[in-house]
Amino acid sequence: MTQVVFVNGASCAGKTTLGRALQDLTAEPYLLLGLDTCFGMVPDRWAGGPPGEFRHLGFAYDRLPDDDGRPMLRITYGRDGLRMMAGLHRAVAALLTAGNRVIVDEMLLGADVRDDWLEVLRPWRPLYVGVFCADDELTRREQARGNRPGLARWSARHAHDGMTYDVCVDTTATSAATAAARVLAHFGAAA
Repeated sequence: MTQVVFVNGASCAGKTTLGRALQDLTAEPYLLLGLDTCFGMVPDRWAGGPPGEFRHLGFAYDRLPDDDGRPMLRITYGRDGLRMMAGLHRAVAALLTAGNRVIVDEMLLGADVRDDWLEVLRPWRPLYVGVFCADDELTRREQARGNRPGLARWSARHAHDGMTYDVCVDTTATSAATAAARVLAHFGAAA
């Protein structure tokens, strides 16, 4: 039975929408949380937007050189940011230990974050889901949401580094319900 589904992909790729669609299809309740949950708890002084005085220790947005004439923006993290993310990973493990089912909505920011997730979740043998989307659609979604330009493009190139997936979905032109049904087919007895 699948107790934890790890959904990873670029900003604006449709991870949260996919997670909600999975919640609608499963016979058991799955909690949905991830990187945005962590960011929502970060004190403003350690946050990258609006820029906090300790963002170099927490989370910061770094403008990078353009990629093919398009903006590139990444999220970096310092020692406090890494500790906050590690704490969230262990909070998810506590939820799982208590018998809950969880969908992790993640945009991996670096190898150390990825490796910590893999180690913490190993006992539950997660279903790993890669969410992909074409650059033009990512840019369109990013603009429609009013997000800072370039994070979707950067994360599309880096969020999947070192990951192996059980199932991949491309949300460029696929509905969340269709993508969720494809993922659900890999749940086995969990649904």
